[in-house]
Amino acid sequence: MSGIYIHIPFCKSKCSYCDFYSIANSKKLTDFMPALLKEIEVRKECLTDKNIETIYFGGGTPSQLYIQDIEIILNQIYTHFQIKADAEISFEANPDDLNINYLRALKNLGVNRLSIGLQSLNDDMLRFLRRRHTADDAISSVENADKCGFKNISADLIYGIPRLSEKMWQETLHKTLKLPIQHLSAYHLEIEENTLMYRQLKENKFQVIDEELSFTQYCDLLEISSTYNINQYEISNFSKLGYQSKHNSAYWSRIEYLGFGPSAHSYYQNKRAFNVSDLDLYCKQIKKSQPHYETETLSVLDHINEAIMLSLRTVDGININDFEKDFGSTQTEKLKSSLKTINQSNYKLENAYVRLTNKGMFVSDSIIKKLFI
Repeated sequence: MSGIYIHIPFCKSKCSYCDFYSIANSKKLTDFMPALLKEIEVRKECLTDKNIETIYFGGGTPSQLYIQDIEIILNQIYTHFQIKADAEISFEANPDDLNINYLRALKNLGVNRLSIGLQSLNDDMLRFLRRRHTADDAISSVENADKCGFKNISADLIYGIPRLSEKMWQETLHKTLKLPIQHLSAYHLEIEENTLMYRQLKENKFQVIDEELSFTQYCDLLEISSTYNINQYEISNFSKLGYQSKHNSAYWSRIEYLGFGPSAHSYYQNKRAFNVSDLDLYCKQIKKSQPHYETETLSVLDHINEAIMLSLRTVDGININDFEKDFGSTQTEKLKSSLKTINQSNYKLENAYVRLTNKGMFVSDSIIKKLFI
């Protein structure tokens, strides 16, 4: 199997925390569409396995697209790739874009999985994050999606937000999990450079949340989601049984995929490719049939470290026996030796699996770096 990702680089406005590539200028859609369609066509030979099982519209804000543009993009993909009849077709959307007519049109196009960026169900937090919608808008968008026949709905939430109390977070979790959703993605707020929030922090307009409170909120996430039978399968992802994101799960399993659009990444033929993160340059280079992406060939060491990183993000963890089959006994012994330097409260080694504990998941980045070979 393989997957396709389409990066839609448009937003009505930039959220204060976001460092994904996007622009608040929808007028450039007229330049973007022909470039994207050409990229889809000219890179069709990159995948050795043309059996596409997942298509994912991300961004930016895909719901900034007109329905006719989505239809054109999907038709181009279906023209140049072999798409499985039951392919998972995911579409990220903002609540304020999802009116009934738009939802019905998406469903008629074959979109069968929605990822709705709620981020919070507390209006104070939404204003702090500079989201355009209200809590009521967010709730209505999920309910309307369900009414329109979507039965695979994911909600996005953010915790670890400055001024977010444990009570506020618990209330958001309960309200969200009572909605007709099958999947939850919950991310700890990261304050990245080149964002408004980073500048506000430097100007002492707020203080970062206490790490102990952050961990408490993470534990609340694990506990409360499980009471609604939405269980963790990856650090930031939770689902009802059978509703794990096939597209994202393919990333963690290192399955080939192509990424189209400015800033999109790809993985194929033992290479990683990175599209230029500049819409104007992306369109210009494609129009001139010049390279619009860079590639790097992965070494054996790259594969080993990716296997460690991606496996430990999941609740399944690293299968030591499979690791040894893939990379040999010498590398396996190095991994086991590195594990001895990790605090034992952060991981479990049982039945040939290495899995991070809840505490380990919360500080996974630092642990994974220590295990890199």
